[in-house]
Amino acid sequence: MSTIDSEAETASLGRYHLVRLMTSDVDSAWWQAREVAAERDWLLQVWLHPPLPRLTPATWREATRAQCALSHPNIVHAVEARIEADRAVLVCAPLAGVALSQWLADHETMPVRQAVLVAIGVLDALSHAHAAGVVHGHVRPDAVWLDITGRALLGAFEPDGRVIDPTRQATARGLYLAPEVAAGRRADPRSDVYAVGLLLYELLVGRAAVADPQPRRALEMLQVQELRLPQRILDQPAEAGLRAIVHSALARDPLQRPDSAQALRQALQDWLTPALLDGSGDTLAQRTVQRLLLSLAHHGDLPVQAEAVRRVRRLAGAERVNLDEIARAVLDDAALAHKLLRMTNAAYFSSVGGGSITTVSRSIALLGFEALRDLAGTLPQLEDLRDSALREALADEYARCRVAGRIAARLCPTQAEEEESYIAALMQNLGRVLVQHHLPDEAAQVRQLARSQGQSEEQAARAVLGLTFEDLGVAVGRSWGLPEELLRVMRAPRPGTPVRAPERRGDWFRLLGGVGNVVAGTRTRDAAREIPAETVHWLDQYAAALGLQTQQVWDAAGTAAPPVALARRSPAARPARAGAIPAAGASPTHPLSQAILDMRTALLRREGRDTCLDIAGQAVLRHLGCRRVVLVELEPASGWFLARRVWGEGGASLSAHFRFARDDAADAFSALCAKGADSLIRDATVPGLAAKLPAWFRTHVAAPAFMLLPISDGRHTAAALYADHAQPDGFKLSDRDLSLMRSLRDELRKLYAALQPLGA
Repeated sequence: MSTIDSEAETASLGRYHLVRLMTSDVDSAWWQAREVAAERDWLLQVWLHPPLPRLTPATWREATRAQCALSHPNIVHAVEARIEADRAVLVCAPLAGVALSQWLADHETMPVRQAVLVAIGVLDALSHAHAAGVVHGHVRPDAVWLDITGRALLGAFEPDGRVIDPTRQATARGLYLAPEVAAGRRADPRSDVYAVGLLLYELLVGRAAVADPQPRRALEMLQVQELRLPQRILDQPAEAGLRAIVHSALARDPLQRPDSAQALRQALQDWLTPALLDGSGDTLAQRTVQRLLLSLAHHGDLPVQAEAVRRVRRLAGAERVNLDEIARAVLDDAALAHKLLRMTNAAYFSSVGGGSITTVSRSIALLGFEALRDLAGTLPQLEDLRDSALREALADEYARCRVAGRIAARLCPTQAEEEESYIAALMQNLGRVLVQHHLPDEAAQVRQLARSQGQSEEQAARAVLGLTFEDLGVAVGRSWGLPEELLRVMRAPRPGTPVRAPERRGDWFRLLGGVGNVVAGTRTRDAAREIPAETVHWLDQYAAALGLQTQQVWDAAGTAAPPVALARRSPAARPARAGAIPAAGASPTHPLSQAILDMRTALLRREGRDTCLDIAGQAVLRHLGCRRVVLVELEPASGWFLARRVWGEGGASLSAHFRFARDDAADAFSALCAKGADSLIRDATVPGLAAKLPAWFRTHVAAPAFMLLPISDGRHTAAALYADHAQPDGFKLSDRDLSLMRSLRDELRKLYAALQPLGA
């Protein structure tokens, strides 16, 4: 065996100096390496035996060409394939992380939610690879990495043309092949799905699903047994759905498995979302959490403030480093503090002795000053955001976090616990900040609904998001793997509920963070900073529970108590009408988002269905530059969809001719409504497509571009929203436009469902 096979002997391999062995299996070893001449660091996959017969530099490059072309956040980036000292080498971008095989050796099992999130990351990588025509072929713990941010990355793709010999696998640690691959067939996407099922099994159980020192016995077990999780695993009612998903992925018959990595990913995500919400089945809440988690997966880092970055980098690079001073600098930037707590509670840091991290000070000590300085310089910066309204709104949220944190720290009776009090106030704002950055239209809707209807922020958030900012923050915190003690302090007492004296240490932080946020909220109010009498009463309860006088709370805020408003609003303070211009400094709202808000407001005021339909139709007509918008409704008695409302050109003509039968499979519109399928036809003049459109449409409508959004509950379609354009490819829609069009359609669905069941 050559020296590169042993961690004990540091060696060179051609142009590379091998620094540290990361992991190895029967086929290859992964090394941290240094390219001496270029003074660059790499991650090398070094094959211990030739992976292909008659291997040459040219055949090796060709065998790995497809893998090197893959670029995805969940894939180890392969840069180049080389032959060095007669070894096949894959040169990859450097990675700070730990192999999943090593993590399992240290920990055995992974918490259920964290295991599902790791699997989702691997499936995201596989979905991207499969779309590019690349099958992994051998997903296993040695091929998966956990980086310091908690992200799963997939590497070690099988080279094109390589045939896996199952009898050469080291099966004592585990056999990670689909039954059909073990039988000699080529791997396909469903084989990769099975392998992810094997990963999930091991993460949840703590041992490989199929393992035996004798490869032939392991292969026989794989091919004759239907793998099932032990009864003690996922035995709670809320976990039954996940158990069924894992078993479906492990079906011996490939046709019984999810048909794609994306299908398995969606099933896991659908289970995870209500699990993060403590079993909540509210579909609006589920959709909100799913959208936010998806945005976090692709754009996970909140932008940090440039001044905070400069300060942190300067302090971290000083000759004499003061940990407390750096911690205070990090805490002044909510985004950087969230990032540190998220990173240091990820699986990677638990593998190096991190444990549960609840303070920024400990996060910095674990990460190291140099790594902190480098991290701060790589994060996106608030000042670089092109959307000035979003930039200002986020800056306001960060300022609110600072005010709340400082008040909480000043009220803390012991200096040693000031940081934890500050962090409690900061983390109680996590949901608000994330919604402002990732779902800015919804954030604007919450603010305007609270302002126009006189609702509390909690009520407005439930109406728009399906859950409160606090619930959303806790759900995301769980997905990040934050410790339970930190999740508990994120839940401040609810407005209007009794504030009880603290009984445990964590209760102090909850209350101090809560009172800091209440005062911070009053300092951002309009109109001479008047606050409702019930808020003052609530602050009195906080003060009493903490053993303080209310004036001490205002003293900590550095201000006198503001004027108290009457419990009931005066006529001059009546809610603004729907569609009113936002107050100066408010973020402008997307027109379709504004329409959704106006519809909700109209329903609250009982202004009727026609008003809501007009709001929707006019918004689509104006914002999308349509020629006309049509709402068709099903007439149950006749079984026909008829045009009920038309906005734009030719209303009378369209009302007479825009109609189609519910059960006419030959009519494209009927078929789309039956399936509940959204459609956007950018050019209906293409001969092949035009011939498939119904005769009534070609004769009386003849729109060169159109969209159709059925209003359905998944089983029955009650109506559909149609819009067309005067020119082919006339719709210039951003991703946000498309998303909000669907949200608008969902509002119409709720409107119809409120009037009568959609199947009626």
